[in-house]
Amino acid sequence: MSENDLQKELAYYKKQLDRSSGESIRNDFILSSVRHQLKQKKEAIDTLTILQKEFSTALSLDSVFAKTVKAINKHLRMDRSIVLFPGVVSNIFTAGVWYGYPDESLALLEKGKIELLPDIFKSGQYLLLNKSMKADELCQNIQKTFVLNYFTGVPVLADEEAIAFIIAGREFEKVPFILPLDKGDADTLQAIAGLISTIIQNRKMVELKLQKTEVEKQKEAISVQRDTLSETLAELRHTQAQLIQKEKMASLGELTAGIAHEIQNPLNFVNNFSEINTELISELQEERKKEIRDLINEDDIIKDIKVNEQKINYHGKRADAIVKGMLQHSQRSNGLKEAANINKLADEYLRLAYHGIRAKDNTFNARLICNFDEGVNLVNIIPQDIGRVLLNLYNNAFYAVGEKIKKHHDGYEPTVSVSTKRVSDTITINVKDNGNGMPKQVIDKIFQPFFTTKPTGQGTGLGLSLSYDIVKAHGGEIKLETKEGIGSEFIIILPT
Repeated sequence: MSENDLQKELAYYKKQLDRSSGESIRNDFILSSVRHQLKQKKEAIDTLTILQKEFSTALSLDSVFAKTVKAINKHLRMDRSIVLFPGVVSNIFTAGVWYGYPDESLALLEKGKIELLPDIFKSGQYLLLNKSMKADELCQNIQKTFVLNYFTGVPVLADEEAIAFIIAGREFEKVPFILPLDKGDADTLQAIAGLISTIIQNRKMVELKLQKTEVEKQKEAISVQRDTLSETLAELRHTQAQLIQKEKMASLGELTAGIAHEIQNPLNFVNNFSEINTELISELQEERKKEIRDLINEDDIIKDIKVNEQKINYHGKRADAIVKGMLQHSQRSNGLKEAANINKLADEYLRLAYHGIRAKDNTFNARLICNFDEGVNLVNIIPQDIGRVLLNLYNNAFYAVGEKIKKHHDGYEPTVSVSTKRVSDTITINVKDNGNGMPKQVIDKIFQPFFTTKPTGQGTGLGLSLSYDIVKAHGGEIKLETKEGIGSEFIIILPT
């Protein structure tokens, strides 16, 4: 074999040797990478297994994260781990749980805040920074704020809601002893975050189950209470109906007493003028029997009879109007509105209420003041219902001044006034007295059913409640202004 042939053969074997060496290096690299990945998977499985045993739905969330950061450092060979929680300000997170930090870093951690935008809180998102990567602005902020050189971070989500953000990192990366952080480390951290999310979801399910059980118990209790309340309500409605009827009858009785007194005046006039006319007719008949008749005198007598008949007719109609008013008040309301003169209604019921009080106590006297706005024309109301409201307010006013009279105030003049006024598209009716007034603590209760400031047995506590309902049904409102020791004023506001 020639020298040239030997050199060619030597070159061939050298080339084969170089190729074998290259394949061996590549195989070693692949093998090393596979070993690293397998090691990461084993560490992840071991860590998840340990955490699964330690986690439970009874464990508080802080305890879950405290066990998590400790396990990450111990089993994933991390130097420092930290959990960030959402703060009061949107997108701003603060450190809540950490592990692996020296004592001198605690003050910095407690003040540390970082902005994490919503994009990072999506499924599959993570942060990763190792020695060979260039840090962006967010990673630089994390490095500075939480004293971490290289790290990976993942969000913790529950029902797509940001619960926390876990960051785990190392101070140094030195091949081959400390390999750079990679996606495998991020995947492991994501698996841990998923486990925590599951714990949170399970806890919610347990809470919902407990709530459902509690709701079922409450339903049973409510069902029993409903049956009991139904019976009680039936009894209360029966009692209420009796009390309302009592209130109406009391109101009707007071009105009847006032009407009896009021109707006496026109009846006296009718009787008196009737008697006079009878005498005049007799006188006229005697005059006509005379042989010499005084025609002038006869004409005067006839004129007097005619005038008296007009007066009889006027006072008869007056008595008729009073009786009709009584009948309207006593009959059940048909609920239909009609045009009514508010001023006339307020005046009539004031006098009727006053005479009703005097029918019970003829020593009672009070000054009555009426100040009616002539611009208040006819208003569409249910007269019987508004009449009941006015009568109730007048009776309360007379009762208030009557109680003050009993205290024998020197120079005290009991006064009840009523006024009307048109304001824009509303009519106001003010009923005012200078009685004892009411304490502030009862103002909020005064329109409540069965609440009364009168002594037991003197009031049902339904008058103002019914008045309130009537005014509300008319689309209006009723208010009270009072000063203890000075008096009270009820203000009714009705739409025109």
